[in-house]
Amino acid sequence: MARFCLLGPVQMIVGERSVPLGGTGVRSVLAMLLLEPNQVVPLDRIVDVLWAHEPPASARTMIQGYVSRLRQRITEADAGGVHILTTPPGYRLVVDESLIDVTVARSLLARARGLPAARRAELLDEANALWRGPALADLGGRVSAPELTELRLAILEARFDAQLELRRHREIIGELTQLIEAQPFRERLVAQLMLALYRSDRRATALEAYQLFAHRAAQELGMDPGPQLRDLHARVLRDDTALLEPNPDPVVTPKVGVLVPAQLPRAPSGFAGRGDEIDWLTTLLPPGETAAIGVLAGPAGVGKTALAVLWAHRVAGAFPDGQLFASMRGFDEQHTPVRAADVLTQFLLALGVAVDDVPIELDDRATLFRSILADRRVLVVLDDARDGEQIHPLLPAGSSSFVLVTSRVRLDGLVARTGARMLTLGTLGPDAAESLIEHMAGTPAHAHDRELRRRLARLCGYLPLALRVSAARLAGNPQWTVEDLVTELTDERSRLGALDLEESDTSVRAALDVTYRSLRAELAETVRYLGLFPGTRLGPHPVAALCGSDVDAARRRLRSLASSFVVTETSRDVFVMHDLIRLHAQELAETELSEVDVEAAGRRLLRYYLTGAESARELLRHGEVRSGGNGLSSAREAAEWIDQEWANLLAVVESGSDADEEVLRLARLAAEFSEGTRALGPAALSRLVRLVV
Repeated sequence: MARFCLLGPVQMIVGERSVPLGGTGVRSVLAMLLLEPNQVVPLDRIVDVLWAHEPPASARTMIQGYVSRLRQRITEADAGGVHILTTPPGYRLVVDESLIDVTVARSLLARARGLPAARRAELLDEANALWRGPALADLGGRVSAPELTELRLAILEARFDAQLELRRHREIIGELTQLIEAQPFRERLVAQLMLALYRSDRRATALEAYQLFAHRAAQELGMDPGPQLRDLHARVLRDDTALLEPNPDPVVTPKVGVLVPAQLPRAPSGFAGRGDEIDWLTTLLPPGETAAIGVLAGPAGVGKTALAVLWAHRVAGAFPDGQLFASMRGFDEQHTPVRAADVLTQFLLALGVAVDDVPIELDDRATLFRSILADRRVLVVLDDARDGEQIHPLLPAGSSSFVLVTSRVRLDGLVARTGARMLTLGTLGPDAAESLIEHMAGTPAHAHDRELRRRLARLCGYLPLALRVSAARLAGNPQWTVEDLVTELTDERSRLGALDLEESDTSVRAALDVTYRSLRAELAETVRYLGLFPGTRLGPHPVAALCGSDVDAARRRLRSLASSFVVTETSRDVFVMHDLIRLHAQELAETELSEVDVEAAGRRLLRYYLTGAESARELLRHGEVRSGGNGLSSAREAAEWIDQEWANLLAVVESGSDADEEVLRLARLAAEFSEGTRALGPAALSRLVRLVV
């Protein structure tokens, strides 16, 4: 059986023999696959890492060669159950994770928590012995893994705590002093050194260690020592002999128990794509002394929670003090949004605070939460947040923890207030969408139906929720073929219905409806009217016509809808809707608008385009417009208006009645424009000819 080592030079060991792997490139690829075992590592990311975003033209071919050599080495070594799969968009190493030294180290750290000091020290010595030098030592810095540095520091700090409890304070002074030189701002290490020195009758040296840290922190970081380190300093100053007694509690952790929460939900299966987004999240990891906040925002069904949970599992080892998770229910029709006070209670109990010690007031709970996390490294995931105010009391301050928030709305206020970093999550790429379908359906695509699966992915709009529902239907109904499902989804009238799972709460329509029901009244009204729009390119002027509002109000409404991801602003004052959101809006228009409203909105929109087209013709012919004009004042503006609105204008004509005189007038104008610089497709041309003649 093979073992894999990252905590030192990168190695594959069979028995007691290290298997020759090849050059740095081969070992770097193996390291990247081992850092994310059983997960797809995108080829593009491997290229970027190995060549620092400046790859040679042959980079992909070289990676393929590295992978081929690794497969050969694994086969020759008879590694038993270990193999590398080509899984678009990259490669996946299938391996028992207990064969990787990093996983073993994390497991030993977790097992040690809460045990008697002697047993803790044994397990942590065993974990520390796994390091054979700096992690990834032979890769020349090509592959970066800061989580491995954090893992070793967590193991060492826990080991020093156990040794202090065992009265081995003299034995660890030299090791602590050397480690602090490399990590001068780790307050927990400084506190452990001070305590070891004080117990070794070196009180003055303990105070010097504190002063050195305080001076460095002030000069280089502009900050003071934390409250717990200041408290320890004060106790050493007054010669508090209670410090001489062994204490099972870490010296810089409040006495609130020894629980290490692990609240992350199960990681999703069949995950595909998102390599760039995962890399972006990893760049946000705090360096060790400053809290960081990341926000994943995006529309319903785009996979925000799946990405957050998957990434959180991958980096959990960098947070040895635990992982906290809360569903904030910001957009849940069945429940009201969760109060921050209730989440704080949940978190405090998970961190070991006794029920009777949880403060009553929200501010007091938040203060205690921040105090507990002040010297801990905890990952906090807040899923489905409604707004910044809901989550602000849950944010740590001045710690090395990390907070990841997901939301269906842009949290611009949180970004402005806290300096959080925000990423808007879009739909999947075509290759990742096909991979997801293939994994969920449970059968590989053969040549004859690969194109059908591509069509299926397109009809799902590359939306992860829609893709998962479609794949689940294929997996759960063997009598259904991909062609059957594509045929059903091709009909726009039945597409949303086809993206529901019976006897399940998994539904694209339901997910979109939750977002819609959460909107303010005027925004919900706008969505209903957008369901009447026959074109694809939305702007303030036509939306103002549809809604019967002024242009400024329409622009504000569109931008508010963009903040909730109902529409997307592709450029200034140009908005589009995802196909599935558009179909949902059409259903809302059919069920929630009266016939009178529909007729009036359609007439306003038709007259907007008719007025604009007539004004554009006058400007192009005579250089002036006699009345109205939709704001057009020159031939150049007229030409630009025609260019921008041409597809919408044709869509309005196509959707109008043959017997409507205003539709006929607009059709004639479109025919005139088409004789100039505009070309018509066969269907549009046939329609115009029929109307005009």
